[in-house]
Amino acid sequence: MAWLNVLKDLSETIAPPGFEDRVRAYVTTRLEEWGFDYEVDRLGNVYVRLGSGRPVTAVSAHMDEVGFIVRYVTGQGFIRVAALGGINASAAVGTEVVVLGEKGDVYGVIGATPPHLLKGTDAQKQLTVEDLFVDVGASSRDEALEMGVDVGSPLTFSATFRDLGTCVAGKAFDDRIGCTVLLEALRTSSPPDTGTVYAVFTVQEEVGLRGALAAAHRLKPDYGIAIEGTIASDVPGMPEPAWITRLGEGPALRLMDRTLVASPRLLGYLKRLAKEIGIKYQLQLSPASGTDAGSFVHVGAAATAISVPCRYIHSPIALAKKEDIEYAIKLVAKVIETPPPGE
Repeated sequence: MAWLNVLKDLSETIAPPGFEDRVRAYVTTRLEEWGFDYEVDRLGNVYVRLGSGRPVTAVSAHMDEVGFIVRYVTGQGFIRVAALGGINASAAVGTEVVVLGEKGDVYGVIGATPPHLLKGTDAQKQLTVEDLFVDVGASSRDEALEMGVDVGSPLTFSATFRDLGTCVAGKAFDDRIGCTVLLEALRTSSPPDTGTVYAVFTVQEEVGLRGALAAAHRLKPDYGIAIEGTIASDVPGMPEPAWITRLGEGPALRLMDRTLVASPRLLGYLKRLAKEIGIKYQLQLSPASGTDAGSFVHVGAAATAISVPCRYIHSPIALAKKEDIEYAIKLVAKVIETPPPGE
């Protein structure tokens, strides 16, 4: 499983929205090793072009992950943060984080007022990001500043990738799994005989699909497909009709979300490809979420997403099934080799 080491490396790399440099460096290094030419735009998106002519298909995966940004350092040296992306604050308490400080990485722990010190309604309320603070071991604001931590410093979770046998667990599967799938699909596929395929590694998806929107206006594709690590809600307490996706049923083809209603023609094409190469897939409706595919709609592209189910995304650590990742790689490789035809 060549992709396993790629996912481990990407999962353990730190890259909050707007600060994707480390993941971009990893992606471009792999592309150079494999002989691919690429371009980087002013926003930081990475483009690989395969084939020529129309139709144009853009296949994207975003390099950023949910995180935080320092908004205030207290006199005691504690750090108050704002969110970069949607984060479950309650799940963050007690986890290790790394701040990208001016003098290097600074490790700390996310804290909040201990629940046994709260009284009345305060003890019952749901935590928000505003309730959180980061403790880097500083005893004063000056000490924190001396460590290289200041207003505007980005930070995110720190976690070790684990191979669990049939599954994997790690940080930032949304969307380092998508980046892994796209890289491995590029490595194992042949260029298309007709039409153009752009593999795009985008920035700032978690704060508004910004990189993908820039890519969409640049490429003006006929088709747009986002590759994602998506919500798997097949867990205790969730009735089966409420499952967005489930582990072990293959990649999810997106029917709709808050940013798009998928192109039936494109969905039909992906279903036929999946059946042709003998992989299972599932269908996904996500009324409350969105992906880079929503940006491609803005330039008139037929769009959808191919997603790998992941439990516990947007939290410090997530879990996915190897088989689902491998099927997604095969499907995306097939899309690259035989992209959707023109009208």
